Amino acid sequence: MTNPTVEMLGDSIGSPKSSDTTPWQYATVSAAQAALRRREVTSESLVAACEAAWRRSNPALNAIVVSDFARARETASRRDAELRAGLVRGPLHGVPFTIKESFDVKDWPTTVGDPAFANNIAGRHASVVQRLTDAGAVLLGKTNVPLWLRDWQSYNEVYGTTRNPHDLLRTPGGSSGGSAAAVSSGMAFFDVGSDIGSSIRNPAHYCGIFSHKSTHGLVPLDGHGLPGGVTFPDINVAGPLARSAADLEAVLSAIAGPSAEAACAVRFELPRCHATDLREIRFGILPNHPIAEVDAEVEQCLVSLGQDLERRGARVLWNARPSLDAAELMRVYTLMLRASTCGYLGDDAFASAIAAAQQTPADDTRYASLQYVGAVMRHRDWLRLQPLRERFAAAWRELFERVDVLLCPVAATPAFVLNEAGAPWQRTLDVNGRAQPLTTQLFWAGHSGLCGLPSSVAPAGRTAQGLPVGVQIVAPLYHDLRSIHVARLLEAAGYAFVPPA
Repeated sequence: MTNPTVEMLGDSIGSPKSSDTTPWQYATVSAAQAALRRREVTSESLVAACEAAWRRSNPALNAIVVSDFARARETASRRDAELRAGLVRGPLHGVPFTIKESFDVKDWPTTVGDPAFANNIAGRHASVVQRLTDAGAVLLGKTNVPLWLRDWQSYNEVYGTTRNPHDLLRTPGGSSGGSAAAVSSGMAFFDVGSDIGSSIRNPAHYCGIFSHKSTHGLVPLDGHGLPGGVTFPDINVAGPLARSAADLEAVLSAIAGPSAEAACAVRFELPRCHATDLREIRFGILPNHPIAEVDAEVEQCLVSLGQDLERRGARVLWNARPSLDAAELMRVYTLMLRASTCGYLGDDAFASAIAAAQQTPADDTRYASLQYVGAVMRHRDWLRLQPLRERFAAAWRELFERVDVLLCPVAATPAFVLNEAGAPWQRTLDVNGRAQPLTTQLFWAGHSGLCGLPSSVAPAGRTAQGLPVGVQIVAPLYHDLRSIHVARLLEAAGYAFVPPA
């Protein structure tokens, strides 16, 4: 096989002419699949279209940081031969994709942005990568992340900074920021990211595409992150980013399922949503929350969406929310989030966290303090948080007796201007003219994520500056296809992907 390159731009023999490939730059997976089966396009041509977009856009965006287009063309040629022979591996057969840098690809580096792991070469594919290639998808490369996947931007010392396709001065989000930038700019038909703190959701919101954070435990995460991770870590999940809602379902169907060891005994059959019209959906709408104030432009997009749904005859329950103590949920989520990710800390950093936790007053609920308390928490204390999580889950179950989905913000603002000064918890956002700690945004991640609920993101509008705004569609546990289907209905109503200007 060929060696992957980390160069942003390189020469390739037989590279495509943009005039031959432009029509496919923003096509959907379903459109590509239909054309492949009708013999109107080849997988090699689809790879060429993505490579042409990469040549045009990646020097400025820096979304794909490891690539092997020669290998992708060889794989695409095999997929074309299989198709001619009548072999179709599935709905992703012959479709080019990228993968978040934190997923292992055999013989490629997995660094999570840390120079200390620049030579951490994977010995095998992560389960997600293996399932996608088994389904016939064609891997192009890896997409950029922040250091240790801990930022709502995507920059690191190994690969540099990724920028938003809609405004190069702004972030594409994080930690799956490279994923969203690649899909939004047409360099890949889809990508798969991971999400423990809105890392799939906020990049889709910032870049104007669709995404899906899966039910916890639905997609195995072995081969994700640095060595020593577990198949189903607490809170963290994997899920797709794409340019249409239907594509989310196609990718999710390929990667969902029990671990390899459990596959002999366990099967997942997700309940389907059969609504054919938005009027058949009971919508709860929560456009803002006092725990995490939302900027007026973002709030207005959600209010306008709700008003549009009402005009279309849908049932709308305004200011719907689970009956729980949101501040307490935020505290528990922050503690459990940092407990789940403390494995990235080296010995010196862990010792510093112990010292910082010992100096934290019991009533200090700031993220900057709780991150240390959570990172060094005793297992007994972690166990004592579980009844609280179950109480929150019960409140969500009660809400879903009254609504089918909850529509809420993904984040308080649209994509913000790049800011790489200091640590994420030391930065602020301008929300309605006031400085808000960046980490306040974690509320919109943990509100549903702590309880493992699935959330899809769909485009919901634009700000006065033309920046994308997404809506988060939260559904009950294992009703992933419901939130995706609602995104599909919204897309048909005009809430669709619009390419960057």
